[in-house]
Amino acid sequence: MAGSHVYGVDYGLDYVLEARGLVKKFGELRALDGVDLRVPRGKITLLIGPNGSGKSTLINVLSGVYKPDAGRVILDGEDVTELPPHERFRRGLVRSFQVPRLFTGLAVVENAAFARHGNPGEGVVSGVLRRLWERFEEETVRRAFRMLSFTRIKHLWDRRPSEMSGGQMKLLEVARILMPDNPKVILMDEPTAGVNPVLAHEIFRFLRRLTDEEGLTFLIVEHRLDIAVDYVDHAYAMALGRVIAEGDPRDVLEHPKVIESYLGG
Repeated sequence: MAGSHVYGVDYGLDYVLEARGLVKKFGELRALDGVDLRVPRGKITLLIGPNGSGKSTLINVLSGVYKPDAGRVILDGEDVTELPPHERFRRGLVRSFQVPRLFTGLAVVENAAFARHGNPGEGVVSGVLRRLWERFEEETVRRAFRMLSFTRIKHLWDRRPSEMSGGQMKLLEVARILMPDNPKVILMDEPTAGVNPVLAHEIFRFLRRLTDEEGLTFLIVEHRLDIAVDYVDHAYAMALGRVIAEGDPRDVLEHPKVIESYLGG
């Protein structure tokens, strides 16, 4: 697969995440049936398909939640197929979930700060040397407030998640996935599910700004295609565990196989 392109189009892009021939079976069901996918660095890639097409399974395999039955996952040139989720996270692969997984007993700013890893104070020896971790924690709190400002929920910094609306919890989830230093690629599973159209557009505008200004890379599973299509650079469509179309987002939405998959799904 290296050096080739599944559908015959190579834009000379730098790809930060690749799926090569991924297969995932659940009993007799082939949820992924030889999936090839490449995510260009510094772009927003959209992943669409009807329910049951394999999108969430693919995200779970890419992030290490599921182990594939065949195929490889390549992150920034490194084969990470055998690595567990936390090791992929350390290497810069970050993900969110469709339903925000927040710590209900922590304040909003604490939920955000918790997501930054690498605190030197966590070591047995370094933990007793305050100067080694004090600056890190101060920087983490400043970064958490910056992310909350980006997502426009800074005013809720001392609230608990139970005091937030569903849309605000989505924004907190976005703030958390931006906390790690220099993430290489961010996987998002339906970031606008359950929020109103105005907030959905706001979330995508925010992701677009992060991509354009910070150079971040996103692979996003999304059902609200009418909203997402205006903000993304590239798109893949899946059906029955396979990629059936790839390319310009609007061209993918109008592809006959994609239309057929939704009408038949």
